[in-house]
Amino acid sequence: MSKKANPTVIGVFIVASLVLGGIGLIVFSSGNLFSKKQKFILYFDGSMKGMSPGAPVQYNGVTIGSVLDVYITHNQAPNDQAMPVVIQIDQSLLRTKTDRMIDLNSEEKLKKTVAKGLRGRLDTASFITGVLMVQLELVTNAPPPVYHQVGKEYHEIPTASTNIQMLLANLAKLDIQGIADKLDSILARLDTKLGEIDVRAMNAGVTNLLASLNRVVGSPELTNSLASLHRTLDDFDSLAKRIDTNTLVQVQATLADLRLAVQGVSSMVGPDAPVQTELAGALDQLDNAARSIAELADFLKRNPNALITGRTPPKEKP
Repeated sequence: MSKKANPTVIGVFIVASLVLGGIGLIVFSSGNLFSKKQKFILYFDGSMKGMSPGAPVQYNGVTIGSVLDVYITHNQAPNDQAMPVVIQIDQSLLRTKTDRMIDLNSEEKLKKTVAKGLRGRLDTASFITGVLMVQLELVTNAPPPVYHQVGKEYHEIPTASTNIQMLLANLAKLDIQGIADKLDSILARLDTKLGEIDVRAMNAGVTNLLASLNRVVGSPELTNSLASLHRTLDDFDSLAKRIDTNTLVQVQATLADLRLAVQGVSSMVGPDAPVQTELAGALDQLDNAARSIAELADFLKRNPNALITGRTPPKEKP
């Protein structure tokens, strides 16, 4: 006969299981239960390819939240083509990452931070996979904020163009087909020019050049010149070895004596030297004597008898 189960034991077991389950739920989900998360919306221009819910939200490279949802349009004007992205920021996580006060809970504090340059940008989590994420940062000289929400639903963080968006926009402006056509044209011309090159003639010219160079290198004239240069260098080396310190001292002394002799000659022929003065006086005397001799010769030419009779005295006037 089977023994009946004790209802008390079963009840205690059920209650204990519920209590343990509740404790486990509290322990493992305590981060979500006690953390304060704030939702924000951002509007980006361009494609959201690579953006998906769960993507990280970072502040200057530090993760502080995640992406909740990506929309095509949401709460914006009919002609507004910006792509909305809803994110959530974990305020408790944000406080653990900085010792400064960054409070985005109220609209007033958010506007003050936006006025300082807070902007959202798209960034790549991986260049290989192309996965995007949201990057929040304080932008220097940020452009004026642009808001898209028609009705107030979320706190809105304005965005700024990213390097990726500008790169994609520039790539979209490129005329890829035109560039390809130009490359084809260049390659065709290059192929034509290469086909016109006479490779055999070039090979023959190079062969002749190498043969001529070989003849020049092996010529007796070059060999003799090199040998003569080698002998000259040997002679110069021998001469340099024979010149000792004493020889150099004697050469220096001779040069000093020669310098003194040149200075003496310069002092003798200088404009203020005594020899120069005496020589000038002698030259003056020679000049006077030459004039006297010239006068005497002229007189004898007119009066050849003067050597016999002497010079006739001048006649007295009556």
